[in-house]
Amino acid sequence: MWGPFALETNDPSLRAALVGEERAGLRFALRVRALALGVIAVWFLISVPMPRVLYWLGLAALFLVSGIIPYLLRKSRGWRVWFALFAAVDAAVLVTAMLQPNPLEPSGWPIQMGFRFHNVLYLFVLLAGAALSFSPILVIWTGFSAATAWSIGALMIAIRPETIVNNPAPTGDLELDRLLSLQNYLEPTYMSLQATQNEVVLLMVTAAIVAAAVWRARRLLLRQVESERARANLSRYVSPDLVDKLAQEQSPMATSDQRDVAVLFVDIIGFTGIAEDSTPERIIVMLRGFHRRMAGAVFACGGTVDKYAGDSVMATFGALGEGRDDACRALRCARAMLEAAEGWNVKRAARGAKPVKLGIGIHYGPVVVGNVGEQRHLQFTVIGDTVNVASRVERLTRDHGTPVLASADVIEAARREAGGSSDLLASFSEAGRFTVRGRRGEIGLWRLEPGQG
Repeated sequence: MWGPFALETNDPSLRAALVGEERAGLRFALRVRALALGVIAVWFLISVPMPRVLYWLGLAALFLVSGIIPYLLRKSRGWRVWFALFAAVDAAVLVTAMLQPNPLEPSGWPIQMGFRFHNVLYLFVLLAGAALSFSPILVIWTGFSAATAWSIGALMIAIRPETIVNNPAPTGDLELDRLLSLQNYLEPTYMSLQATQNEVVLLMVTAAIVAAAVWRARRLLLRQVESERARANLSRYVSPDLVDKLAQEQSPMATSDQRDVAVLFVDIIGFTGIAEDSTPERIIVMLRGFHRRMAGAVFACGGTVDKYAGDSVMATFGALGEGRDDACRALRCARAMLEAAEGWNVKRAARGAKPVKLGIGIHYGPVVVGNVGEQRHLQFTVIGDTVNVASRVERLTRDHGTPVLASADVIEAARREAGGSSDLLASFSEAGRFTVRGRRGEIGLWRLEPGQG
């Protein structure tokens, strides 16, 4: 498609989805056509006597065939050309049927009378059928074909010698001129060229309006698909309630920002040894199970999954906006991760697999929040010393024989959030001050008491 009705996206998958919708629309249009023609055929059988009805039934069958053939060619390379061709055939056949007398009827009206019965309205049915195709350009083409066929039919009848197209010359007497014009209009062979021109213009205007409506529907579909895809992608990293919040904002990640965030790292202790005894397929299955359970715990606590890196997961609390309990939620998440691992180990033990042990490190402090990467592949992440310290704290869990270590900064922030005391903080005890690789000075560490996971 081209021009103002060009495919509205450069995304190959979305373009394919639109083309699929066009083809689905054409399939739906064929079903509607078959149903409508069936109803019309029954009406003809009831209202039109034999043998005249055979002519109209033949036309109905012809219209059905005209819809089936391009549908059968819908998967060919030039399928749009075929549909455009048969749309023109439909218009030509319909105009011919409206203007030419029924050959099976012994006597009929003069051919010019075809313009007295508002037969042009049937052409608007073609436009309605074209709208079902979900293709704006096909609607425009159908309107153009209908207008052209109607114009050619009108011209061929207008040039017949018996056709009256001109009003009588004015006599100067207003009443007499009106009488002569009325007499002229009542002649069976009279046709109004101005009325025909108005019908052609109305056809084209209606086609443009219907095409614009179809195009707008396509735009709405695209925005909906893009929105749902963005929400689906975002829900892989962010809890569902935050997805809803972000969906309501215009550009929550457009600029970088600095704020205090709780950062959590978790990985599998001894993963290398487990991997050596497993096949690549089982390792992938195991990592997927690990990531799914850890992400579930993060989302349940209102956190954000920043990244997956092998057997490690990085999560943040407060990256999308500082909350009143970011540190507390990070501590609760650590306990939820241990509970998830316990349930997982029960299943692993039942099939003879080694248990999974976690190492979890948490730190709280200032970070820079924003998008990194280039325009075609952006990643929302947090950067700063807080992230590095959280990673180092997680590595120290091996030395301290505890699954969870939290920095004194996290504990202090949680204490402020909880108002000084809570059952959550009671499950942690001070482990002392330790040196963290890559950082000057010592930091205070707290450990989760055994049996508190």
